[in-house]
Formats: sequence, structure tokens, C-alpha cells
Amino acid sequence: MSSTRASGIDTPAPSTTLWFNGAVAFVLAGIVAVTVHELARFVTAIALQSRATLYPSYVEFDITQTQTLILASTVAAITSLVMGLALIFAARIWGAGITRLFVTWLGFISVQLVFSSLLLAPFTGAGDAATLLFWFDAPPSLYWIGFGVGAAGTVALARLFATRVTAYADGSVSSMRSLGIGSWAAGTAALVFVYALTFTFTTRSHAIEMVSDTLIGVAASGIFAPLFYPFKGKVRIVNEFLRFRKPTAALLCLVAVGLLLVFVVNNGVDFRPNSAR
Repeated sequence: MSSTRASGIDTPAPSTTLWFNGAVAFVLAGIVAVTVHELARFVTAIALQSRATLYPSYVEFDITQTQTLILASTVAAITSLVMGLALIFAARIWGAGITRLFVTWLGFISVQLVFSSLLLAPFTGAGDAATLLFWFDAPPSLYWIGFGVGAAGTVALARLFATRVTAYADGSVSSMRSLGIGSWAAGTAALVFVYALTFTFTTRSHAIEMVSDTLIGVAASGIFAPLFYPFKGKVRIVNEFLRFRKPTAALLCLVAVGLLLVFVVNNGVDFRPNSAR
């Protein structure tokens, strides 16, 4: 493989180190992935000179502007998909230690945001897929076709993720579980908690359906991770053991980003075209 970390002088990190660093990287990557996704929506509205307000996990539009809603959802999905695939393939060896895990999670989570949108469309009204299907007045069969595409994509992503888990772990089941399942479980719980706080520390009232749909979507952003397990013995990858230091910088960055979401972006970032009063 292209990485020099597979040399004999390298040794695998302990399972607890993989678990903790992986969880921190997951939460930070999840926040970045969701933020980039919503920023793509917001920037699209700005480009179309449409009124919009950016919040941590959604963008509020004038629902009478159908063109903006459709284009914003399309651009957001394409942005996440392209960025995610680029990070998974072209940027696979970027960084070392926790930085490599961050890049890995960011790529996979960004792509999963698109697949999760398709998976959840038949059940919720939230997400890009549900928005597009609704505004195009799609029949129920298309919702379920989209669900099938989302399920197939998630499984394919899980198999691809198995190659990363196999490369970074030491080959033992406990090590792979720590990185692929333990990091995901702890990271998902923390990520949902952060976005739950954005609905708590606000003066805005939200329908319970909106809150639940959003948190379900956030929780689904990493569902590919535990699904790697059936594929762990079917991939043959040279080990790329990662070296870790104390993740102080990553933890400080995570706290700063979380506070920014909960207490700044949570108040809304407004864009109103000059023609709007």
C-alpha cells in the first residue's frame, strides 16, 4: 500500500486509544459534515437572492419559493456526496493519528448523509430526498425505490469502511470493535446530544416532529459503521497503524465548535436580499 505506516517498526495503538480518538474524531467530523451540508443550502439561497436563515441543523426558507427549496436540496446533496467521495478516495492518506480518523469519518459521514436522506424519506418529511420527492409530487413507489438505493449505498459504504477499520486496527476483533463500533456508538451519542442542545438553548419553538426528525437524521449519519462487521474478514488490507498523541487540540476544537453551534449559530444567521424589507 502507499502508506509507510505498515512498516515493521510500527505497533498498533491500544483498543482504548483507538476508541477514544475515534469517538472524538467522529463527533467533530459529524458536526463539520452537517454544517457543510447546511451551508451548501444557505449559499444556494444567497446565490438565488432568496431569504434564508441558517441554523445548526437546518436552513429556514420562504416556503413559497419552490425553486430555492429544490435547488438548495439538490446542491446540498451533491456537495456532501462529492466532498465525501473525494475524502474517502483521493484524501485517504491525509494526516496522521486523530487527523486521519477525522478525514476518514468526515468522508464517510458526508456520503451517508445522502444515503440516510433516502432511507428516511418514506418515514419523515425531513431531508433533501423527502423535500425533492414532495415538491415533485412523487408517487409512494419512488420513495421506496429511493429507500432501496439508500440501503444499497449504506451497505456498500459499510464494506468500504471495513477496509479502513482493518487497516487501522491490529487485526483483533476487540480492536476492530473499538474503532468501528465503539467509536461510532460513543460518537453518535455525543453528536445527538450536541444537536439536542441546539434545540434546548433557543427561544424559538419547534414542532416535536421537527426535533425528532432532525435528531434521527443526525443519529443515522454513521449507521454504516457497525455494518462493517460482516465484511471484516472479506477484505485484505495492509495495516496502517496510526500513532496518537493526547488529543488535546482536537478536544479544544470540539468544545469550541460545539459552543459556536449552541450559542451563536443557534440564534440564526440571516440573509435577506436587498429587495426584502
